[in-house]
Amino acid sequence: MSEIVVIRLGSQVRDPIPWLVWDPAGDEVIASGVLPGAAHLNQLHQRAGGRPLHVLVSAADLAFRQVTVPGRLTRQSLKALPYLLEEELGSDVESLHLVLLGQQGQQVDLVAVEQGRMAMWLDWLEEAGLQPRSLLPDVLCLPWQAERWSALPLAGQWLFRNGPCTGMVVEPAWLDPLLVRIEPAPTIACYGPVPEGAPGEWQAEPPVLAMQLLAAGVLGNSANLLTGTHRRQPEWTRLWQPWRKVAIAAGVCLLAVLANLGSERWQLAQQEQALKAQIDGVYRQLFPEDKRLINPRSQLKQHLAVLEGVAGQQGLLQMLQQLHPVLAKLPDLRPQTLRYDGKQQELRMQMSAAGYDSFDRFRSLVADNFDVKPSEMRSEGNRVTGTLILRNKS
Repeated sequence: MSEIVVIRLGSQVRDPIPWLVWDPAGDEVIASGVLPGAAHLNQLHQRAGGRPLHVLVSAADLAFRQVTVPGRLTRQSLKALPYLLEEELGSDVESLHLVLLGQQGQQVDLVAVEQGRMAMWLDWLEEAGLQPRSLLPDVLCLPWQAERWSALPLAGQWLFRNGPCTGMVVEPAWLDPLLVRIEPAPTIACYGPVPEGAPGEWQAEPPVLAMQLLAAGVLGNSANLLTGTHRRQPEWTRLWQPWRKVAIAAGVCLLAVLANLGSERWQLAQQEQALKAQIDGVYRQLFPEDKRLINPRSQLKQHLAVLEGVAGQQGLLQMLQQLHPVLAKLPDLRPQTLRYDGKQQELRMQMSAAGYDSFDRFRSLVADNFDVKPSEMRSEGNRVTGTLILRNKS
C-alpha cells in the first residue's frame, strides 16, 4: 500500500483540520476533507487504516533560528544549543523542544517549539487512536528553489517558505506591511491566486490542491519534530505489553532491595538543592539588578569577564568569598555595582544603606583582611549611597 494520510493540526482545539489520503505513486488524491476540530480526529482512525500518517503543524507555533557554533558540532556543543537561544526566545530552555534541521559549516539551523504545545498535539492524536509517522512544520513541506520563495494560501492564512530551513505563517492583513520591508523584494512562486497589489515579484504556478502540494513535500522530509523524548516508539514496545505486570512486580522487588540507596540519593539531592539555593542567594545579594536568574554560575562568569577579564577572576573570587559572610551580617547594606582592577588587586564597591553607621560597621568587620578607603558619600531620600575601595592586606 503506497497511500499516505496527511493532516494539518491547528493551534487551538477548535481550529479546522484539513486532511488528505494521497497516492504518491500516481500523484492521485484518494480522499480529502476538513474536520471541524481536534475532537473529531477519531473520524480519521478508520480512514487511516494501515496507511502511514504524517502530521503537519503550523509554523505560527514554531520558531526557526540559525546560530553559530564555535568549532566542530559535537555532542557537547549540541547540548549547549538551547542556551544560545535562551535570551533570544525569552523562554526557559527546559520548556523548549529543539530540533536540528541542518548545518553548513558553523551555521546551524534549528526549530524550537514549546514542550506544552508538543504534548497537546500528541495528546490529540493519542486520544483519537492515531500514531503519526512524522510531525513536520507545514512551511517546510512547500517546494523550495534557490532565490525564490514559495507561497500557499491555506485556512485563511499565507504559508511562506523563504529558505531551506525557514518559513513563516502570515495573516492576510500583515502581508503588505511584511513584504514591503524586505529588500530586495523577493521573487515568490505562488501556488494559489496571486494577491492584488502585494509587494514583490509574484509568479503564478499551476493551481493545485493545497494539501496535495504539502503532501508531496512530506516524503523524504527530515524536519521531523518527533525526536528526543517525543521520538516515535518502535513496534517492539507494543509487543511487550503482556509482560508489563511481570515487569512491575520485578520493579517493586528491585525498589525494596535498593531502598537504602534511594534514601541516600534523596539526602544528596536535598543537599544539592540547599546548595543551589545558597548559590542563588549569594548571586542575588551581589547582583540585585539582575531580575532573571537562570544559571548563576554562567551569569557570574559573564559579570567577571565584564569586570576585569579571565585573568583577574581568581583574585576577585577570593575577595567575594571573604566579603560574603560580612554582607550576610549587614542585610541593610546593599551592593549596587562592583568594579575590580586585577592589576591593582582593588575592588571598588558602590553600596547603599539606611545610614552612615552601616558603612562604619562594614569597615570594622573587614578591617582584619582589607584596607578600606571610603570615597564619595551622599544621602538620597532615606538612603545613603557611597563607594568603598578595598584592597587585600595580604
